[in-house]
Amino acid sequence: MTRPTPSLRLLAELHPAGDGALEDADGWRYAGTAKPGETEALRAAHDFASANGWSIEVRDGEFEPVAERDLFAGEVPRDLNILVTKPVGGSAAWFLAPGAALKAWDDARVGQSDTIHVLGDFGPFRAGAKAVVPWDGTVAAVHVREAAGEGPDAVADVRRGLVRDLSGGRMPGDLFRWTPPGPLPADGFPAAFMRAAAGRLMLALASEVETAEDGSLRVVLHGLRKRAFRAAPPGDCPPSRLEALREAAQWLLVPSRDAEARHQMFVRRLEPLVPDGREDDWWEAISPHLDEALSGARTEYRTFVTSKSADLMKTMTEVRKGVAEDVDRIVGRTNRMSQAFVGGLGVLAAGLGVRIATSAASQAGTLSTLIFCAVVLFVTWSGLRLNELVSTRSLVSDLRHLRRWHSRLHQSLTRAEYRALAVSPVIEAVKLYNETRRRTRQAFVVAAWVFCLLVLVAPVMGPSP
Repeated sequence: MTRPTPSLRLLAELHPAGDGALEDADGWRYAGTAKPGETEALRAAHDFASANGWSIEVRDGEFEPVAERDLFAGEVPRDLNILVTKPVGGSAAWFLAPGAALKAWDDARVGQSDTIHVLGDFGPFRAGAKAVVPWDGTVAAVHVREAAGEGPDAVADVRRGLVRDLSGGRMPGDLFRWTPPGPLPADGFPAAFMRAAAGRLMLALASEVETAEDGSLRVVLHGLRKRAFRAAPPGDCPPSRLEALREAAQWLLVPSRDAEARHQMFVRRLEPLVPDGREDDWWEAISPHLDEALSGARTEYRTFVTSKSADLMKTMTEVRKGVAEDVDRIVGRTNRMSQAFVGGLGVLAAGLGVRIATSAASQAGTLSTLIFCAVVLFVTWSGLRLNELVSTRSLVSDLRHLRRWHSRLHQSLTRAEYRALAVSPVIEAVKLYNETRRRTRQAFVVAAWVFCLLVLVAPVMGPSP
């Protein structure tokens, strides 16, 4: 008998989803009776698993292992338990049933994958930053990464500040993975994906999501009055309405500081358009009006951004002025420290002159010379150290004041703007202050050695009697 091509397609077609077969991102399971063609399907599955690093386990109705040689010889028990374990880790996820892929789309395993392989024949597409590609069930070692896109550094979680989630965790947190960047075909797995995505994305257009008394999902729309709608999965989904939903979701899910304002504008535009008497179906109530609500929200948002830009420019001007004053104060302390060091050098020079003058009139001993050096150096070092302590403590006090002031400022600027306008200039000025303080200490040590050496050799250099 000719061995079948190593593949999982035969096994998936022999046991479709719902017919005793269960699947998630980690494995595929079947519990039921054997069917005609089971031997060929299991042989192809075993060859596929051996060639691609998967594992397959077959047990009988009493959950006893069935040897491969018995399966290949055609001795298949009537009751079967089949477990196919998928590879753990990596950047790809594999599914034998399209319905199982959609059901597991919110799982963490899928969220960690860049490429999703689904058994079927359809055109590849993107969902968020993930590439969704067809798979014929034969080769699992090739990861198609060309279709994968780069996602944003942060994805807006609609449950934080946008939609109030009272559903007990039934609302997805990452809706970006359900958002294609462009229209999808209206047939096959892409159409099924978009219908499943509509059931999630439509929740982001409400004010609240909660659980009804019968356990179903219910959304609440705020406006002039509070209205509740049943959030049943969408039934009829014309491509034009799905495209309107996709555009609205993309506009709302862009991570920005104005995400909450965008959502409020959209809800404010949508609420008057939703007619009364449609509380039994949230999708049917909003889908005809998504284009109009999105257009109005975008217009309102542009006006909001224009006014905010004017306020932001005023804020940035005030920031530059305030930071410039803070930097000037820090640089002023640096200059005073340098001037104090120059004054200390003047004291050392004066002390050296006094020593040379006195040494010409009298011959002083070595002990008196060392005492003189110690007194002059102590006075000079005390003056420099006192100036440094006063400057440093006043600088620390100013920096604490800046921290409180910057915490209020950071609410009106982005992280990059705050760092460039307020943080970097102050940090550079503080670095200059610390470098000047370190160099001043080193220079004083050198000046002290030179002073002592000159004081000791002054009598030798003077005129002989």
